[in-house]
Amino acid sequence: MATKATTKPTRSPESRLKERQGLLLLALLARPDGIAAQKDLRPAPEPAVRRPLEREGWIRTAKRGRGNVIEVTDKGWDAGGAALHTLLPEDADGASAVLRAVLERLSAYMAAREVALSDLLGPQRGTPPASVGATIGPEADDPAPSDLPARIRAAYLAVTGGRLNTRALLKSLRPHLPDVAGETLDATLKAMQAEGTARLYRIDDRAEITQADRAAAVEIAGEPRHILWIER
Repeated sequence: MATKATTKPTRSPESRLKERQGLLLLALLARPDGIAAQKDLRPAPEPAVRRPLEREGWIRTAKRGRGNVIEVTDKGWDAGGAALHTLLPEDADGASAVLRAVLERLSAYMAAREVALSDLLGPQRGTPPASVGATIGPEADDPAPSDLPARIRAAYLAVTGGRLNTRALLKSLRPHLPDVAGETLDATLKAMQAEGTARLYRIDDRAEITQADRAAAVEIAGEPRHILWIER
């Protein structure tokens, strides 16, 4: 008796386009530093696939040499991390079912432990830069750890003019906490990110990064973060 073939459900052009956008973002996230030459990416980053992601601020395209490169932005890393388990289509050919299961497990792990995707797949650079703002001398005392997050929030608001959802450069933040040792401030900022009360980002435009930004950066998994962002 012949076995009846299984027919895949027909999907709309909009659904297929969204699928290709997810695949493009996933392909970029899997590249070192989240960046790749446009000609090397599959699916091909045609304008209809690429531009919606650019409008969302998830990727950016830049001219390099004779071709273009496409790079994931900080916003794209966060968006990819939040939707990691849905970026690979369910009916993709080959070993997609296994890979999808792995990505779902990874997504659950990251959510449970509040780990950012860029901490796992982002750039892994060299040794941390020297800390800024450390107080020299045995007489210097750091504030109690429980008080420091509140002081960091106050310093953030001082830098941003009292606004939330605005970037504050760490090079501007550290002078507001001159009595806090650099190592202590770094550890507290990392703890705030792990708790979800703050976010640390790198500056997207490398040409914008100054030596002061590099010196003030907080290192997470070998990646320098130059910006503090508090939403509420």
